[in-house]
Amino acid sequence: MKPTGVKDAETYAGLVYYEEDGVEDLVTFTAAKKLSALLEYVDKKHSRAKLGQYVYFCFKPKTSHLELNLKSPQDEPFTGWTIKPHIKPCKLRRCDVDNFGEANYPLPPCCLVSVYGSPGAVPSLHYSVPLDGVADPVTLFIHRSLRTAPPSTVQDTSSSSSTASISQTRRETEEGTFRSDIAHRVMTECTGMIKERLDLNTCSLVDRLLEKRIINEKQKNHITDQSCGLTANQRMDELLSLVKTSIREDGEDFGLFLEIIKQENTKTTDRLAKTLLDNYKSLL
Repeated sequence: MKPTGVKDAETYAGLVYYEEDGVEDLVTFTAAKKLSALLEYVDKKHSRAKLGQYVYFCFKPKTSHLELNLKSPQDEPFTGWTIKPHIKPCKLRRCDVDNFGEANYPLPPCCLVSVYGSPGAVPSLHYSVPLDGVADPVTLFIHRSLRTAPPSTVQDTSSSSSTASISQTRRETEEGTFRSDIAHRVMTECTGMIKERLDLNTCSLVDRLLEKRIINEKQKNHITDQSCGLTANQRMDELLSLVKTSIREDGEDFGLFLEIIKQENTKTTDRLAKTLLDNYKSLL
């Protein structure tokens, strides 16, 4: 008998991993043909990540993608928790999963979800995320425990030990510096807006990031290489990922990024810089 439906029955591997992202947790779901390829990628590119659940699945016949259903009814309380995807709809296309590892697909397709537990939230989050578009029903769970956020206000004190503690957890905007956790959160939440208002095709943005040592020469060459196999949108994603990593390590780089935006010298970029700064201040 001639076999049918071989491609539809092909088995894929999905993986969840977690990374601390300031006061938030960054949850990533990614997929590939082989679990070993995903584990190798995470080990090389996200060595500090904590591995979560992995799963094997098949796409439904004639289905071109799978989707993380973040709006499904929940069996357990999640009061005080915010679950925010970085892209809508939160989908992985089958063709992108198939192509991971090819010359033009160096990164596995993924969906990023920021998870934040506010003070007073239920202590543990066990949030169900069904996978739509797979042959057999599969539900993943985002499992997180509430972490204590850095203090959002600073009170006057004569205690030197208290002052030292505050200096480690808070950077004052009046002094021209920024808290890295809040600045990184602003950059993450405003990624879409930044991409809409900044043009990768103008070299001044990349050159100024290089000048401020937020990226290096090798990274600049890769980002500006139109023949690297990545679309302009994908190259902008890589550039902003580098910027956000730098800001997460040093909040002062957020101020440098705002300066660079203003140097583009348009009303659009001026408004973008102001919006980013206003969003930062609103989170203090």
